Amino acid sequence: MKIKKELLRCYIVTLLILFVSLSSYFFIKHYLKPKINQLQANLNKRVLGISQVTIENVEFSVELAQTPKEREKGLSDRAELCDQCGMLFIFENNNYHSFWMKDTLIPLDIIWIDENWQVVDFVGFAQPQGTRTDGELPTYQPQKIARYVLELPGGTVKKIREFKIGSKVLVD
Repeated sequence: MKIKKELLRCYIVTLLILFVSLSSYFFIKHYLKPKINQLQANLNKRVLGISQVTIENVEFSVELAQTPKEREKGLSDRAELCDQCGMLFIFENNNYHSFWMKDTLIPLDIIWIDENWQVVDFVGFAQPQGTRTDGELPTYQPQKIARYVLELPGGTVKKIREFKIGSKVLVD
């Protein structure tokens, strides 16, 4: 009888430890981590202080996409984007950052920029893909590695005089 009580006590303690561990894991993953990511994004915005970019003397107001969630969402589901507006995607590392037009409703120019703020590649006038499935969506990837990606309204790069690979991007 005493052995059964000890086994029952061990079983209950094990279940309590398991319950506390799982509860802690889900609390951290679903509550704390998103809050920490948001705080980090706000801190980065303050530290980076970027709200504007200039390419070949043409200024654009930009929103920043710094977290994985912000980068995944990007400009999807936007019905319009002002002529002098865009989104600057900020990555932690240099890479061949691929983009697609999933759930994007407007044409976009996609510009890849290296860590020295020079244009390394671009795609002009990438079109919305409508009802295509994820497997049918084209992906756009630069020829050279980049740290940043700037999305602007489709057709913008054609309108910027002197725009080319190698153009310097100034940030404010």
